[in-house]
Amino acid sequence: MIPVLNAPITKSWPRWLLAFSLCTGLLGLQPQLAPVQAEEAEYSEQIYLSQDQALKQVFGSLSVESRILKPSAAQRKALQKQLRRKLPEPEYTLYVGKRSGKVERYALILDEKGKHYPITFIVSMTPQAAVDQVAVMVYRERRGDGVKRARFLKQFHGKTLKDPLEVNRDIVHITGSTISSWSIAAGVRKAVALVNTLVLS
Repeated sequence: MIPVLNAPITKSWPRWLLAFSLCTGLLGLQPQLAPVQAEEAEYSEQIYLSQDQALKQVFGSLSVESRILKPSAAQRKALQKQLRRKLPEPEYTLYVGKRSGKVERYALILDEKGKHYPITFIVSMTPQAAVDQVAVMVYRERRGDGVKRARFLKQFHGKTLKDPLEVNRDIVHITGSTISSWSIAAGVRKAVALVNTLVLS
């Protein structure tokens, strides 16, 4: 049993016992700090649109075809320089909406990382690669899904590669969804760049 200093100190206390009691007493007064824990990622999948629903929303009654876009090494390098980031995907599926054989819409379904998990969304564009619609399809976190709101997404309508397509420049973020706002903006710019470089050029 550890002795405590609960009696008057007298000469009868051995020096080692006095020193030990003082040290343990002082140590006992030190506050115990709880370890700092990193915020845990909480997965919470929220599906707003299936692939079929998303395609129907952006193409309406148009006939829809799909094809694979696979950038060459030179195209990938140019895209990465333009977007100022790496493009990890080896290929992309482009959806083409036609009426009487004429192209009226393009669309890409992309994933962009939010705070912890990817956000899946669709971007539709005119034949000149101006943004027509943006819709969030799947959100995978408990918080931050304000980016699905129309008042945020409608900001992208009509934007082209000549626009910054960047939060704090021509896009206003959603309060409480700042990281997600940056992710969607980056993804829309990526979609427009892909169509410009791999389809229209």
